[in-house]
Amino acid sequence: MEDELQSEYETDELVLIEGLIGKWTAFVIDYRSVEVANFVVAALCEGWPCVVDDDEGFIGWGTEYLAHLRN
Repeated sequence: MEDELQSEYETDELVLIEGLIGKWTAFVIDYRSVEVANFVVAALCEGWPCVVDDDEGFIGWGTEYLAHLRN
């Protein structure tokens, strides 16, 4: 997984994520609708601190991502 992350993220993005959450485990939410992905993010962020990369320029706390969606 670490090699995959190195090829997926730029160094500055990895530094940003590690600055937010420290040592982390990544996983991908594969989805057909954004609503389903957002539901999964909301469910995960209720129980654990999580960082979201939405592939559209947002990298930050899941709670901030969800608040941004509401606005």
